[in-house]
Amino acid sequence: MRAARAARAAGDPSLSERCVQMGKAERRRMNRARNLEPEERLKVAQLHIVMGDWVHSLAPWQVISHMTFSWEASINSAQRCYEKFMRREMWGVSYFYALEQNPGRDGYHVHALWCDCLNKSRRAIWQTWFARYGRARIEPVNSRDDVADYCAKYVTKEGSWWNVKLLGSRHPDLADFKLSND
Repeated sequence: MRAARAARAAGDPSLSERCVQMGKAERRRMNRARNLEPEERLKVAQLHIVMGDWVHSLAPWQVISHMTFSWEASINSAQRCYEKFMRREMWGVSYFYALEQNPGRDGYHVHALWCDCLNKSRRAIWQTWFARYGRARIEPVNSRDDVADYCAKYVTKEGSWWNVKLLGSRHPDLADFKLSND
């Protein structure tokens, strides 16, 4: 406790103090959709629908996960860590994931969908992720449409990055898929 107070006294504000200090210009940039013309908003909405439909068509998603890092993970670090975790701890699981910038600090976090994972313990997965990387929320999918749309929203955000790994019979011929900006 004393160390935290000393750090703040030395010019390292707490998270709540940093949020209060956030400038008006930064707050205005938070919702860029307000600055779009109606036609552009329509294009963005259509892109969300197309991506949501595509994500939905990839697999019968069973689990949605939201995973963070205890450090300010770069996009490359987040990608490496997540894919390494999936290779080592979640072998046999097909997945789709998007990396999104953290809203309140530097770094990225993960939004993911999994299938072929019913034999995996969500509690054990959570414990392993937490011990290595940070917090996580791992939940069963209740509505595949809502979940695919939710993840597609993060895929289409500026500055996000995504990837998909479909295993075995789930691996389709993805060469025909083209996402256009038209």
